Amino acid sequence: MTRRMTRTAVLLGAVLLGATGCAGLSDSVGRLFGPSAATTEAKEVAAAEAKRVTLAKALSDSGVSVLRMPNHELQVNVPSDFSFTTDRAEIRAEGRAPLDDLASNLLTPVFAAMRIRIVGYTDSVGTEAVNDALSLARANSVRRHLEAKGVPAALIEVAGRGARDPMAPNDKAYGRTLNRRIEIYLREPGTTP
Repeated sequence: MTRRMTRTAVLLGAVLLGATGCAGLSDSVGRLFGPSAATTEAKEVAAAEAKRVTLAKALSDSGVSVLRMPNHELQVNVPSDFSFTTDRAEIRAEGRAPLDDLASNLLTPVFAAMRIRIVGYTDSVGTEAVNDALSLARANSVRRHLEAKGVPAALIEVAGRGARDPMAPNDKAYGRTLNRRIEIYLREPGTTP
């Protein structure tokens, strides 16, 4: 069974078993797919959570939040209210300190081998073509900033999503501010996003 199929099966098993009231996920997965699947999944969850806690604690004073995604990636959210202004790809001065803190943590042995995916976003002001280019330019600004702080370029990939996937409605200034953001994802080498 491939890794992706195993994860899908584990998640499906968890949903089915949760609906039937079975106690421990690890025990239930072990009964369905064998003890090695449960052990591997439990280890991956524990390792990802330990890294999330470590990074969240290190960045707690910077306003950055760190979430663990279902595929064990870590999503790093830099506060969007001071990242970018409308129609600009330059990181605002207030946005540099959290990125500096992130870069220094990415250089520690715990995170040094992790792959980094930076995704840029815009608000809905402007055309789709302009917003797509602007969101990619924002992701590249963050990439250049991390590289300037010593993060290896080979570990970083970028993408632009334009105004797609807004965090808030774009009809008010505050919502547009939230949507002008970058999201940074960290994943283990050899895994796919």
